[in-house]
Amino acid sequence: MLQCILLSLVLLLQCQSRDRWTTQLSQHLCQSEDQVISATRTLANSGFHKDLTTNLELDEIPRAFLLENTTSHFYMDIDQIKEGLFLGYPPVFPDDPIDVEQPADSSPAHIVGVLCETHHVTLPVHHRYQPAGSQPYSSVCIPFPRVFIPVVTPEDYSDLELGIEQVEVERGCRLLRAPCGVNSFPECGWEEVAVVGVQEVCSSVPVGLTQDLPIVQISALAAVFIGFSAIVYVMFCRKEKSKAT
Repeated sequence: MLQCILLSLVLLLQCQSRDRWTTQLSQHLCQSEDQVISATRTLANSGFHKDLTTNLELDEIPRAFLLENTTSHFYMDIDQIKEGLFLGYPPVFPDDPIDVEQPADSSPAHIVGVLCETHHVTLPVHHRYQPAGSQPYSSVCIPFPRVFIPVVTPEDYSDLELGIEQVEVERGCRLLRAPCGVNSFPECGWEEVAVVGVQEVCSSVPVGLTQDLPIVQISALAAVFIGFSAIVYVMFCRKEKSKAT
């Protein structure tokens, strides 16, 4: 009985986290009335593996929460980031499970929450494999995230949920409910802030050429045939050897 209850709670939490950001982004979220921040962003390294660096000029604001849209062309390896927290990676909270093996033409876009407790944040991101094309490289871009700053925090409210509800009633909008720290709960209340000086960052990714597809397919079939023949040959030789003995 206890196991069933625990399993139900786990499934409920998974369902809640699966649409955590998309549901909230569809609502009328509170906008900061007096805060505007500036930011810059870079996408470094060559090949499929990049370092996405975001610099936020927050002044006296202690922290920020980002909602990253990875698009279908990039992905974040959540396990890699969690294991690298000691390296300075920030806590991340994906909207739904991320399949790191899917190619770009079959992968959905993902929204990942990022808690920034410093003004300089670097995250590893990875290109997804692109469909074959007529050019050896393709340019793909990742947009700037939506940025939120704290309004209801444990430092100011003993009851966070009550504090969030009070602020929402006063302002007539919804605060983003997002983690206060490295764990998913408790959740603070965050308002969206306008950001200036930002734009999407783009990168070139290698692409297979369509004219090379027949060669690749023939080579793959030949490799399979050779491997299968080798297995059959070894099995036949062993069988003949066992007969001789």
